[in-house]
Amino acid sequence: MRLRPALCSLWLAATAFGQLNTDALFRETLAQANLSPQEVRFDLRLFDYFFRTQDTTPLFEMLLRDPLRLPYYAERLRNSLVGAVGRPVAAVESGASAIGVSVRRTLVGDPLQAARERANAPNALENAVVALYEAAKTPIPPAVRQQLQRAQRDAPETVQREAAFLIYVAIDARRWRDAALRDLTPDEQRALFQLLTLPIKAFEGALSGAEPSAELLLLERALEKADLPRLLAGGHDCALAVQQSLEAFQKADAPMKEVFGKPFEATIDTPWGLIRLCGGANDTHPRQPYLLLIDTGGNDTYYGGGATTALENAVSLLLDLAGDDRYADDAETLGKPIVEREGRGGKAGMAFGGAALGYAVLADLAGDEVYRTQAAGLGAARFGVALLLDLAGNDTYDGYAFVQGAGLAGVGALIDREGRDQYACFYEAQGFGAVKGFGLLLDALGDETYTAHPTPVEFPSPQTAERNVSMAQGAGYGRRADYSDGRSWAGGVGVLIDVQGSDRYTCGVFGQGVGYWGGVGMLIDLQGDDGREGTWYVQGAAAHFAIGYLEDRLGNDRTLAALNMAIGAGHDFSIGYHIDFAGNDEYNAPSLALGGANANGIGIFVDLAGDDLYQARSKDANFGRANPIGRGTLRERGFALGLFLDAGGNDSYPPSVEFAGNGRNWIVWAIQNERPTESQLGMGTDR
Repeated sequence: MRLRPALCSLWLAATAFGQLNTDALFRETLAQANLSPQEVRFDLRLFDYFFRTQDTTPLFEMLLRDPLRLPYYAERLRNSLVGAVGRPVAAVESGASAIGVSVRRTLVGDPLQAARERANAPNALENAVVALYEAAKTPIPPAVRQQLQRAQRDAPETVQREAAFLIYVAIDARRWRDAALRDLTPDEQRALFQLLTLPIKAFEGALSGAEPSAELLLLERALEKADLPRLLAGGHDCALAVQQSLEAFQKADAPMKEVFGKPFEATIDTPWGLIRLCGGANDTHPRQPYLLLIDTGGNDTYYGGGATTALENAVSLLLDLAGDDRYADDAETLGKPIVEREGRGGKAGMAFGGAALGYAVLADLAGDEVYRTQAAGLGAARFGVALLLDLAGNDTYDGYAFVQGAGLAGVGALIDREGRDQYACFYEAQGFGAVKGFGLLLDALGDETYTAHPTPVEFPSPQTAERNVSMAQGAGYGRRADYSDGRSWAGGVGVLIDVQGSDRYTCGVFGQGVGYWGGVGMLIDLQGDDGREGTWYVQGAAAHFAIGYLEDRLGNDRTLAALNMAIGAGHDFSIGYHIDFAGNDEYNAPSLALGGANANGIGIFVDLAGDDLYQARSKDANFGRANPIGRGTLRERGFALGLFLDAGGNDSYPPSVEFAGNGRNWIVWAIQNERPTESQLGMGTDR
């Protein structure tokens, strides 16, 4: 997609921040304990002794080895992902790399060139549909021949050409998908699709329990046998094809764009889903399997499209070029926010940029949209690739769970280019990575509201039953099974990036740059005066062998954590990192916060500039302190570090924290062994 000049400037600004020299910043503070920046890390032999799991991602492995350089690595990842604002396929490429799959099919040319050449030939739409039926090994019914004749008569030439192009790409993507699943029997594939499209509570219930269920064994086999590189290759091509089609529609001349605004409608039945081409009217699209849906204009209502609805419906692409559109499960769902509905709960299936064992891309070019679903979707993939792209408008994204940029054994991304948008969810959303998954929510321009509802309680937290587990706003989450069947899987990578705007973030437990059990979660906000509120394990926090990271570059920000483990806190061989680059900021912290470490964790808090206000409602392991653990056990020599650094400004500290203040250094030993790298301690500096 072409970037307008303002967006080009924005992208350059988002990628222009200089490299942070973390070694220089930390060297003076660490010298108090005879530590160097390179020594701030876990003993990997001890780490591996306690953490036995499968499928850790390369990003996790890299960050684990160099905790103080998290800002450096986050900057590189951010730079590659911000490019997805103008080139959505970059989300697939970068997301795949983060979870250990190299998919860069544009490296030595355009993999879709042959499809484009066929789409530019005469009778392209008819030939593409014929090729699809041949690939499906199904004869074309006479009625479909008649549908093709009407489509060639009524649909604009550009629409026919782009439809043909996308059909050809879908045929090839289907081949990639089938090749990726060839080690699973047809019965296993069907059962897996049914499992992956269960309502969220039923899905998680089927995988829980002390004894291995049939569903758990099936998912385990799929994670081992599915060929993820080939699966993501097909998704890469679908994302690239939609990207190229959007560019073609945007380049259409004025007469052709005028044609787009005139009413037309054509439908073509296929074995892999309906093809519908229409525009110029306020259309309603019912829920059914779609292979391809192109709508060129009008204020439309969608109850289906851009989502895989069956194993045979492996590819579903939706392009809407103009209008204020509404996307919902049904008319009833459309009428009321999910949080206000009685009897709310997850729905079966995938919706609107949702893919299971296949590929879904929804692209909406203009208008103020409402996206509302209780099913998984809005840029969410389970064994596949799914994208939701919205280029303009003040939009509402309202989902229940596994929505708004979520991935399990695949890549799911929601990319919104501009507008004042509202995001709401309950669970596993807004940049969420499950096992072998990468989830991204990228919002470029506008003042946004991100809400992972703490209440009403739908997913009660073990930490406090009065709040939901969110696993949102940059969260990586694995399956911990050391207390059940013993078959643990590491979490994936979840990232939320907001480039510009004054934003508000709200979550319950586990959110805003959080990791759990081998997962990596990142929240990166570049510009604006932001407010963040959370409950427990939030704002650059992690628990149980994981990594959580929150970065804020510019703005006067307010951060509030209600109960525990927040604002740069690590628990149980985890790394929690919170860094703020500039602004007069306010922090309202609980216990184990602002560089707090517990149970061999590493908690890092950094504020580089500004006159900051620090408030704390507890004196337990905050402001660069660590709790001791493990006397008489191996954990006694497991490294733990609480690290606090304020590098500038006239700052205000609570009177109860007598050891910290402007122009002061401090060190507090929890367990001091012969080697600093085998000790547990906290330290801080205010310059």
